[in-house]
Amino acid sequence: MAVLENVLSALYWLSTILGALLLILLFLSTIIVIAITVLLAYSFKTGNILFPNHLILGIMFFEGPIKAVMRFFHVDDTAIDRISVDLQNRAMWATFSKVPFEQRAIFIPQCLRSVECPARLSPEGIKCKECGRCGIANAKKAAEKLGYMFFVVPGSSFIIRMVRKYHPKAIIGVGCLIEVKDGLDLMHKSKIPAIGVVLERSGCVNTILDWDRFFEVMEAYEDGDA
Repeated sequence: MAVLENVLSALYWLSTILGALLLILLFLSTIIVIAITVLLAYSFKTGNILFPNHLILGIMFFEGPIKAVMRFFHVDDTAIDRISVDLQNRAMWATFSKVPFEQRAIFIPQCLRSVECPARLSPEGIKCKECGRCGIANAKKAAEKLGYMFFVVPGSSFIIRMVRKYHPKAIIGVGCLIEVKDGLDLMHKSKIPAIGVVLERSGCVNTILDWDRFFEVMEAYEDGDA
């Protein structure tokens, strides 16, 4: 009986300690979510973003609770996703722009193709035939002239395969808002500097891209030795 009492006593104290630790973690998480929400509200109101790196990590780890709180204040989830993309673009810009063009990769979604596109699927993605029916051909020519690896993406898993195969040091990803956000989160975890360019109009076909913005990002380079 004495042994049983000692075991029960030990379990009681262990459960008490674990319960206390759980309460502390819950309290700290609540404080972090409130702090991030306040910073986001400030960003929405002023247009100025404070502590971008901390906000990126905070949104990645506490995305669900933060969106729930912001919904209470009638802020749409897409607003959080947009500011997350903007934050990561700003945070990664300096590092991205120092990577030589020939060490970068571009991933363009196939939804930008013309409905009359003659290109076919290959192990390296959709192989553009440069027919001129959409803007991809001009982008491909300009990108490859600079030295980029250029891919037209048939699906999200394709990007992971190409990254593992070619090991680019920096990435430009084009897509709808949620695809760009998820891609930037993945690259952030993989420690690959990436810039996301969100489509002006999303969908399965006839999507629209701000090509001027795309070329601005693609041509950005800052000599690290300068």
